[in-house]
Amino acid sequence: MGFFGQEDKAGEPAIGADDGAAITAFWSWWAAGGKAEASELFAGRGDPDRFDAFGEALGANVKALGDLAVATGPGLRAKHCLVLTAGGNPDLRPVAAAWLAAAPAPDEEFEYADHRQAHPSPESLSLRFEGGELDLASTTVLAEPEGPLVHVEVSHPKFAELDEGDRVQVTFLFLDAMLGERAVEERIGEVKSVPNHAVGASAVPLLELPRIVAAAS
Repeated sequence: MGFFGQEDKAGEPAIGADDGAAITAFWSWWAAGGKAEASELFAGRGDPDRFDAFGEALGANVKALGDLAVATGPGLRAKHCLVLTAGGNPDLRPVAAAWLAAAPAPDEEFEYADHRQAHPSPESLSLRFEGGELDLASTTVLAEPEGPLVHVEVSHPKFAELDEGDRVQVTFLFLDAMLGERAVEERIGEVKSVPNHAVGASAVPLLELPRIVAAAS
């Protein structure tokens, strides 16, 4: 299945006039101060009120584009990566792709993407929740290749403390961190999130998943 939606004759993603105006407004806001504020905050120079104000401004600009998800994290070449993703919704991919096509050139501070990137150091990644932290390094996976797809059952020692919805959310965030969102869409089949694997199951650390996916035919 292709990642991008319909394209126009020039090879650019086909979007509506309102989407085009919202994309222009987003990058105008970014150039006028959004990027500079993000740089300051991500460098640790900011208080909670500034973070909240930035989050509200960013969220408003993203909302104008539709039901897209925004994420930030370390870049592959730049310090930070700003991501606007369709989250697996094919109807939103043309907008996300057009947003990326209109992005400024990457520099030392920021790069941009329309899908979540694999984390450069996934073994160091952890997510906070109300009861503590979930580290990716302690996450395990039971993987079952089927042709080019790999079906996965993911578990973590603290999954029992989360409800099913939160377990699923963490699972997909960790899968994206390991493989990148595009590879998850294209190479991962059925996904289960369980408090514990069955006794005797041949689970391995989630950190080994890229090797398993690469070996799948």
